Amino acid sequence: MISLSGAIQGVQRTLFNIFNNIVRSSPSSKEAVLSYFARVIKLNEKRTQMQVDPSQVGTDGLLMNLSSILLIFADPIYSKIDRIDVNYFRKSRRIDISQETKIKATQQESDAYYSSAVNEAASPNFISEIFFITLAMHHYGPLQCYNKYNNLNRDLAELQKQYDRLKADQPKWAGTPAETFNNALLERCKDQLEKWAVHKISYESQLLDPTSLSRTLQFYNLVINWVLRIVDPTGQHPIKQISLPLPPTPPEEFIMLPEFVIEDITEFFSFISRYNPKVMLSCSRDELVIFIITFLKSSTYIKNPYLKAKLVEILFYYTIRNENEGGIGSILNTHPIALEHLMSSLMSFYVEVEQTGTHTQFYDKFNIRYNISQIFNSIWNNQMYRNKLREESRKMDTFVRFANLLMNDATYLLDESLTKLTEIRNIQNEMDNIDEWEKKTQQQRQERESLFHSLERQATSYMALGNETVHMLEYMTSEVADPFLTPQIVDRLAAMLDYNLNSLVGPKCTGLKVKNREKYRFQPRILLQQLITVYLNLSKSKEFIQAVAKDGRSYSKELFLKAFSILKEHGLKLDRDIKVLEKFVNNVEEVIKQEEQGEEELGDIPEDFLDPLLFVIMEDPVILPESRISIDRKSITTHLLSDATDPFNRKPLTIDQVIPDLKLKERIEAFKKEKREKK
Repeated sequence: MISLSGAIQGVQRTLFNIFNNIVRSSPSSKEAVLSYFARVIKLNEKRTQMQVDPSQVGTDGLLMNLSSILLIFADPIYSKIDRIDVNYFRKSRRIDISQETKIKATQQESDAYYSSAVNEAASPNFISEIFFITLAMHHYGPLQCYNKYNNLNRDLAELQKQYDRLKADQPKWAGTPAETFNNALLERCKDQLEKWAVHKISYESQLLDPTSLSRTLQFYNLVINWVLRIVDPTGQHPIKQISLPLPPTPPEEFIMLPEFVIEDITEFFSFISRYNPKVMLSCSRDELVIFIITFLKSSTYIKNPYLKAKLVEILFYYTIRNENEGGIGSILNTHPIALEHLMSSLMSFYVEVEQTGTHTQFYDKFNIRYNISQIFNSIWNNQMYRNKLREESRKMDTFVRFANLLMNDATYLLDESLTKLTEIRNIQNEMDNIDEWEKKTQQQRQERESLFHSLERQATSYMALGNETVHMLEYMTSEVADPFLTPQIVDRLAAMLDYNLNSLVGPKCTGLKVKNREKYRFQPRILLQQLITVYLNLSKSKEFIQAVAKDGRSYSKELFLKAFSILKEHGLKLDRDIKVLEKFVNNVEEVIKQEEQGEEELGDIPEDFLDPLLFVIMEDPVILPESRISIDRKSITTHLLSDATDPFNRKPLTIDQVIPDLKLKERIEAFKKEKREKK
């Protein structure tokens, strides 16, 4: 492999010398070389399509070689970033970006922008030509090769699984009518595996070559700094580091750039993070950190949610790496921009991904939030980040939205994962009953096995995500409790905790006793310990005690007694913690008694005094402007955290639009007073 990579580098250096001599021979020769590069780019635009006819485009080798030549041409420009012309695409039509998606502009806006004249009519300089041609050549060359390599690895893995399954089942079909067909299939699989293995080595000899990747990394660091320079209000980055936050409105020069400028940066760093992360050690990693945080902090600068999600994904990849593997943990824990803006940026994006606008947004958000949770974990031990969390928690409206989504995720993910585990347990029991299992037809067994494997995948995924979400609740409530105790959050948080405590230690907990539970990332003791820690973090709060007391669906004193027994038996909590919990439960029981007495005093409550969603007597009724329905302020505030519409007609609604229903409130207060006086 090393000798093959060395031979390729030798060829590319020779090719560069040829092109360099031509460029230096005369202005017309230089122009001819630039035109040649541009022509290759134009003829290979179809390489970005999903289905590509190889006969209609250049080979991977051609594009890789030309990209390597251009990287060598680009060597002298790394210290001349100020000479890269931001108006290149307006001055030159050498590279056609007319049909490319722009970072944040419509086709009409783009057409108008690029058809308008610029003040400087002079042609772009050679530095700008090389920079933008290299950028485009990489987009159609190496970046597409990275995609092919990813797909090849995926296909290889799938085919290997198919081959292994067929080989493992060989004793079952040997000597049957299917033997001839299956043997032929085995041979075809084997031949294809060998062919793809050769292709894989061919790709790796160039795509994973450290020297080539280091040179490409150096170029994309230049692209990062150039992009940051455009959005920097002072236009001085990297000579003078960019300051955040950026102005609300992005520069026109930035939003009109082809989207692939940002996309290719993310794809390149994603590629090396997976296959050769140590390459990051060859260059400064500060640029990547600044770039990611800048566009997460000013997320409105980029329209495509996929690109912003990729930024988080890259940050995740490099935070879980050790420093000697190209990790960026030390940078995140020391860099001023990270310390100041990373926490708020991640929290804002956690909220933003609730609605990405894509048809897969429901599932995408969990993957993105898993990455965010891992980044939080990696920085949590730094007290400066904890201080930033406390600072963010004082922005109550914003933080409550974050806390609400965190709780929603925990509720959904735990419910789904525990439900799937129960179904897995049922099928495992079916399979263990050999006599009954053998009575099923082959098709019935296959259907149940297929469902079983599907449930396993879902349970593992949901459990992994759920574990991280509960862990976030655990350590965040230990640091900042107040946002979780707001009226719109606390009742639902208490209900979620009680429900899952019931699932883990209640009467139906035996349904979760699956075989090989570690396979599904199900660690019931750790999960119980985390849930109990959340109770402990909030146990002294009057609001939380009242919320648990109101949870008639899942709360019971017996559940906590069972939990105490498990905690003591397995040493999951200290005795002093259990005493705190015992006091908490006693306080809850006292509130329940008081509530029951209060309900008896009120007797039958008029229907129009009841909240139409929760069916409890309203404390602060408000009128919804469109539907004209009266509802408790706490109830509608909670609803709007997850759904910004009137629940009765689905029209857009914000909390500042509701109208206090003073007359109804007076009637409710008079009703309560009358009942108390009759006592």
